[in-house]
Amino acid sequence: KSRQACSIYNRLLSEAIRTLISSNTSAASNVLTSARTFASRLSLIQNEIDRLTNTLYILLDIYTYIEFFKSQQFERAYEIIQKLSLLPFAHTQIDQCLESINYYSSEIIDSYPDIILMTLTLMAILASVEYKSTLNISNQHLLLSSTSSFDQRTSNILSTNKQGLLDELKRQADVLFRYLGLLPIKLHNHVHVQLMECFSRIKNAC
Repeated sequence: KSRQACSIYNRLLSEAIRTLISSNTSAASNVLTSARTFASRLSLIQNEIDRLTNTLYILLDIYTYIEFFKSQQFERAYEIIQKLSLLPFAHTQIDQCLESINYYSSEIIDSYPDIILMTLTLMAILASVEYKSTLNISNQHLLLSSTSSFDQRTSNILSTNKQGLLDELKRQADVLFRYLGLLPIKLHNHVHVQLMECFSRIKNAC
């Protein structure tokens, strides 16, 4: 029964992610709350994490990441995407990420191009001269529950050294550019164009 329920939640979360990406509309809070409660319960009763369960955890974290991005809490989103291990941010992580793709379910793969584009867009925003820290923005409009993998403490990644962050973003952009060249997933032409624009914005930032 738990495997069947997990499969259903994965499908519902995949649909919720697509809706959030395309229309900025959050999923029904009861679906997310129920999925997070179910995931928490699984973590207590399962000794080993199988593919279905791992997909559930990843989809919940992807939703959290996208929700922070859509609510313009870019610093928190930046921290989260680096913790998820979905994309490489160092050259030593590229092989591991390429290998992981072979094990991802269709629900994760379906949103993968959007995650790549969102992440490069996020990095371009953080690299821009116009960007100002959003540390004081309230997060009360988020639907994140206490069962999320991430807390909602504010970030201070931009509060000390903007040039240091800019150098890091450019280094990470180089890693992601190489990764995209090795990626076995086909990206639509319009996604390629947008990705190249993001790369250009990051590399030319000063």
